[in-house]
Amino acid sequence: MRILFFTFLLFALGLSGCQNITQTSSPPHLLAGDPDWNVHRFRTPDTLAGLEADGEITAPRRRQWRYRLPAPARERVTVAVAPMPGGWERMSPQRAVSGRYGQLRQRRLDHLMQRPDLSLTVDEERLFDLEGHATASSRWHWLDNNGNRRDQALLLMHMGDHFLLFEGYSRDQNSRWLLLLLKRAQAEFRAAQTKPNE
Repeated sequence: MRILFFTFLLFALGLSGCQNITQTSSPPHLLAGDPDWNVHRFRTPDTLAGLEADGEITAPRRRQWRYRLPAPARERVTVAVAPMPGGWERMSPQRAVSGRYGQLRQRRLDHLMQRPDLSLTVDEERLFDLEGHATASSRWHWLDNNGNRRDQALLLMHMGDHFLLFEGYSRDQNSRWLLLLLKRAQAEFRAAQTKPNE
């Protein structure tokens, strides 16, 4: 367990270290008094990459959708949009994505530390350009004490004034398959945003 934790930590430091980002002890505050940023401007496709809509959570500054493959498949994808934190608009897109990805990664480390029955293996972490947008991706899998495996993948994109986050989960497919599914999902989601009003 400890070996896997330190392996994951080394991957984390490697990705963020390349970006020369200063970590802060407190989370950044969202932009205040920005009436133009509206979570309801995003369209909700009924299907995404072959998955069916399975619920939505809307908050004042965040919107999240859930999708899943029809039963008996157990794959699911969540899509979330959230505004850039205050002050982050002065960062380059690469730095903003690296900073946000670091926060997401830390949450997973915290989750791991609360579950001593789980071990984590990082399959891949990348920072790259996807169709002109700074993007971070990661693939990993969990194992419990009984050897049961759960694969996960993440795709985080910088989209001007907001982040677009895709996360995939599976008990049957590997993380590489999940990441390909997320890339297809992001393309379809973004295409749905450009359709004219009906």
